[in-house]
Amino acid sequence: MRLVFLIVPVFLLLLGGCAASVPAVPAGSAMDPYSGVPDDFSLDVTILAAEDESQAHRRTARYILFPDGTLLHDARPGRGPNTMPGFTRRLSSAQMADVWTDLRKLGLGTSDGSDSINNFRRAIRPKTGHAYLVAVTADGDFWNYTRVVPVGEELDPALTALLRELAVLAWAEDDQLQEARTAPIRYDFGPDPYATYRGTGGR
Repeated sequence: MRLVFLIVPVFLLLLGGCAASVPAVPAGSAMDPYSGVPDDFSLDVTILAAEDESQAHRRTARYILFPDGTLLHDARPGRGPNTMPGFTRRLSSAQMADVWTDLRKLGLGTSDGSDSINNFRRAIRPKTGHAYLVAVTADGDFWNYTRVVPVGEELDPALTALLRELAVLAWAEDDQLQEARTAPIRYDFGPDPYATYRGTGGR
């Protein structure tokens, strides 16, 4: 009988230990908010404008976002799907997560509703209006959207929101590139101090 009484308390202690076991995720902790971003997530965007306008999404531009967060951007006449824009910045994990989350909220995060695969390299600048080429890569899949917007009409809201977000990330908000398109001002600081050594007569 004494053996039975000893076993019962031990059994109760084991039950209490199970009830107080450490949870798999510690209290107060949160799961990685960036874990949902596909490892291969990337964007390739081309805007072709017959005439550039002040708004960022209505002027010729190229945006390329790589999986590691590298963002390339250029917004100069003559740019197209066959040109590689220059390095702009590298987005953080949080910024990449924001872009991916927004893409899904806009209904662009899957191939549902996308257009048939097109060869962007064959696209040319329209004579009027705008042409938009947006390619998305994620989870081993690839899909794209192509839009031709006549003069006086607007791009659909989802793609407009995406392009506006990319413009902000690339520091290319409305009219922000105006200074870059202005001819540089050159100042005359007098004679060349090294002219004597070059034998150019001080000019």
